[in-house]
Amino acid sequence: MDRLEIVRRAEAYPFDLPEGSYVFGAGPGRSVGLEDRVPVLALGSNAAPSQLARKFPRLDAPIPVSRAVLRDHAVVYSAHFSRYGSLPASLTRLEGALAYVFVTWLTPEQLARMHETEGVGDRYDYEEAALPVTVEDAGRPARVGVYRGRAGPLRISGRPVRIAEIPTIRCPLPALTQPAALRLAHRRLAPEVTFEAFVSGIAGDEGYRREMSARLAELDAAMA
Repeated sequence: MDRLEIVRRAEAYPFDLPEGSYVFGAGPGRSVGLEDRVPVLALGSNAAPSQLARKFPRLDAPIPVSRAVLRDHAVVYSAHFSRYGSLPASLTRLEGALAYVFVTWLTPEQLARMHETEGVGDRYDYEEAALPVTVEDAGRPARVGVYRGRAGPLRISGRPVRIAEIPTIRCPLPALTQPAALRLAHRRLAPEVTFEAFVSGIAGDEGYRREMSARLAELDAAMA
């Protein structure tokens, strides 16, 4: 993959988010029961068919993906870079906000695989919590899984930055698209290199990615 392709992929996050609920890996019209599955919030790209295809190339069972509304929270940028160069999602509490997210219903084996892809114990911690989420055709699960970024949120003037591609209402936080957020990070962290070299370095060099992530976690992007 050349630099331009790497940049395009990084800027495309959260990728091809669906318009409504669907079942990944199932044929048209096929329904899948939710029994013995764990509901897990898909705050960003984990709801996208293309991302699920990358994470589950050998699917043991279809994955139901349900639209959901999460109350009193907003989906914001985590202050770290993903392995493919994007700024991924995390969660912040915000009274009165409504975030339109998704829930994936995972088997125990799928959940273990998702933990691997999310970097649990490194980039994220996982917990199952009683969150105010209402799931389409499934009501209010008693508990849902959620990945919480260890680095904290990307901030502007001390405030977490909302992911503009995730529909949210009643949210006063500053919002940026993925391309805008990446360019802001580039200007603040490595203006001496081109934007393409910056994103490609993050995607291709783990040491550079960790260095830039550590600096990003300490940055307030509005500071001079």
